[in-house]
Amino acid sequence: MDQLIFNIEKAFKPSKEELNAIKGILKETYLDRNEFFLKAGDVCDTLAFITNGSMRLFYDSPDKEVCNDFFFENSLVGSIASFMSNTPSIINIVAIEKCSILTLQKDDVFNLIESHETFKKMANIIIQEQLIRSEKREAALLKNSPEDRFKNLMEEHPKLFKRIPLHYVASYLGITPETLSRYRTKFLL
Repeated sequence: MDQLIFNIEKAFKPSKEELNAIKGILKETYLDRNEFFLKAGDVCDTLAFITNGSMRLFYDSPDKEVCNDFFFENSLVGSIASFMSNTPSIINIVAIEKCSILTLQKDDVFNLIESHETFKKMANIIIQEQLIRSEKREAALLKNSPEDRFKNLMEEHPKLFKRIPLHYVASYLGITPETLSRYRTKFLL
């Protein structure tokens, strides 16, 4: 919790009252490897900050899982669409590594936002960042070649290749594990 509170203090300069308000609603919990945080079809009523570990977001398609994102320490996880609209999630989020997370329940989040200007600003920034991230991801899939997506991922997020199983990385890039292996050989040697 200390790292999250430090980050909030550094970025938003909350009052003592605001810090106490968020500390009072954060609940620490743990997920084992391969344990779901959210399953498609369930309504997302909890958001979480990862304090330790990693997760992946994926969609179920008829013949395979399609990985769309990865989350590491200090990331917010959950389906914002499901959370905001109270509709069933179309995504799955599952722990890749054993995770320590700080959870926030929906009613608590909305009360924080309604009662404290700092958390209203924070929520707006989080939503804005999610939209930007989503748009960049979609553009990369539509405009960039698989090889370019691989090179960009290597440059921007090299830790993925150390912490994430390669078949998930291949799915994220929209390529086969064999193609990923060829790219790794070509660009890492």
